[in-house]
Amino acid sequence: MEDNYNYFVAAAVIAAKLNEATKVAKNLSLTASNARAVALRAGEGAAGFKPLTEFIDRLAHVTIISSREINTLAANLSKMAANKFRADSAISRFNIVYKKAAQSEHIHSLDESYTRTKLHQSELSNGYSKQLLKLISELEQLKDELRTAVILATLSRVEASQAGDSFQEQLNNVAENVEVSAGQIKEYLTSSLQLVGILEQEST
Repeated sequence: MEDNYNYFVAAAVIAAKLNEATKVAKNLSLTASNARAVALRAGEGAAGFKPLTEFIDRLAHVTIISSREINTLAANLSKMAANKFRADSAISRFNIVYKKAAQSEHIHSLDESYTRTKLHQSELSNGYSKQLLKLISELEQLKDELRTAVILATLSRVEASQAGDSFQEQLNNVAENVEVSAGQIKEYLTSSLQLVGILEQEST
C-alpha cells in the first residue's frame, strides 16, 4: 500500500514540476519574440542574432510539447499503478486462502481464477515497468535537449557584443534569460528523474 501511495505522490509532484517547466518555456518563447523585435531595431548590427531567436523558439516549443507528453505518461502510469496494486492485493488474498484452507476438499476450485489473476498481475507488472522506462527516457531526452541552451546563450552573448552599445544590454539580457530559463527547466527535470529513479528501485 505504501509503495502505491508513494507512486501517486511522486506522480503528482512530477506533474507539478513539469507544469512549472512549461511556464518557464512559455516565458522563453516570449524572450525569443522580444529578441526578434530588438534585433529588427538593431538592423545589420544584430543580423546574426535573428537566426538564434528561431532556435530559442524551437527550444521553448520542444519543452512545452515534451512536458505535456511526460505528464500524459505520468497519468497513465498512475492508473496502471492502481490496477497493479489491486492485482497484487488479490494475489495476496488468494495466497492467504490457499494457506488457511490447504486441506479443504474444494480448494482447487480457485485454481482457474488464481491463474487468471496471476497472469493479469504479470501483464500489469511488465506494462508498468515499460511505462516507467519510457518516462525516464522522455525526461532524459528533454534534459539532453536543454544542453543546446548553453550554446545558445554563449552565441547570443557573442552576437550581442557586435550589436552596438544601444542594443548590447538588451541582447545580453536575452542571453541571460535563455541561460536562467534552461537552468530552471533542467532543475525540474533532474528532480523528476530522481523521483522516478526511486520508484524504479521500489518496483524491482
